[in-house]
Amino acid sequence: MKRSDSGFTLVEMLTVVGMLGILMATSATAISRARVLARIAKANTEVRQLIGAFIAYEAAYDGWPVAPPEGGADIEATQTVLKELLGEGENKVVFLNAQMKDGAFRDPWGLPYKLRFAASPENAVAENFATAISFPNRSRIKQQ
Repeated sequence: MKRSDSGFTLVEMLTVVGMLGILMATSATAISRARVLARIAKANTEVRQLIGAFIAYEAAYDGWPVAPPEGGADIEATQTVLKELLGEGENKVVFLNAQMKDGAFRDPWGLPYKLRFAASPENAVAENFATAISFPNRSRIKQQ
């Protein structure tokens, strides 16, 4: 009987399948990590846009587009709250071009962004805000 050497043995086939499984598991982990990093980058970009819109509005109108609530409560970034920044208020100037989902400006995980105002930069540090904006010109204007 003559044996043919042109085919694969069972051991060779199982070795290749095992190597492919390890490669797929490694790449799936890397892909999921890349998706998480992409969501974080998108959230950072959207927060920067929101900050830029607040700064531009404050510079243009010397005031806040949103009245800070008493007691330092969080404000959800809904379409109603952000209407002045979205160009839907009386000024009709667009400072923020954001996609609203279900009436709110939502992060990549589907949760609405929340805003909190601190009376001073020291309060922002004391409350450990993730992102804080200070308006140094505003405090100088009030002192004069």
